[in-house]
Amino acid sequence: MITTDEITDMFGVQFRRFLHENFQSTEQISEATNQTAAVSSYLFELLLETGAQADSIAKIYYDYPGFNLKYGTLIMKLQLHSVADVFAFVGVKASTDDPTTDMTESHAGIMFENDSVYFSTADGDNQQKVQIPDVDPTKNILYKIEYNKMSFKPLPIWYPYFDGFRYEPAFRNWSSGQTNSSYPPENVDHYFVAYISNTTGENKKLYIKNITYGEIYAD
Repeated sequence: MITTDEITDMFGVQFRRFLHENFQSTEQISEATNQTAAVSSYLFELLLETGAQADSIAKIYYDYPGFNLKYGTLIMKLQLHSVADVFAFVGVKASTDDPTTDMTESHAGIMFENDSVYFSTADGDNQQKVQIPDVDPTKNILYKIEYNKMSFKPLPIWYPYFDGFRYEPAFRNWSSGQTNSSYPPENVDHYFVAYISNTTGENKKLYIKNITYGEIYAD
């Protein structure tokens, strides 16, 4: 059993930064949208959607670059409405510019593209992008990134069903993981960025349920 002193030591001494974001406030989050895209904030959830017009873009990012995955762990609970005809990125990157599928800017994050899920990293000059099998991003999924390593865990889903709710169970086990050893992100602070765009005239949605980040002291 963990003690109060151990908890105090963990948050006050061991961590340089700690964040659990469930979007009860979005004061530190900036938004960027075009055409029919929109960003909506709900209690315990943030929704990015493109709207019906093709090539619409929705993006959010923290105003402060406070994420260094060399010493930190980032866990994100995400759900994508559809992976068809969509490009989305959620993770950390060196700037708040729009992500691209082939970006070499220093980053580590999850990319959703062409019905597939990828773990992408880059060191500022080169990118390593690996497809992740056996993950259905339309489900409730936890993604964990530790520097150049990524794993995921499915979670149960509750959703409206006729006059009530339906429960869809899941096996709560972390996947074996993927390590991008070729081009890990730089050892510097990055911005957290979430982005979605569509390529056809159909609304695409990205749900960010919560974000948890802990970063130990570099020394």
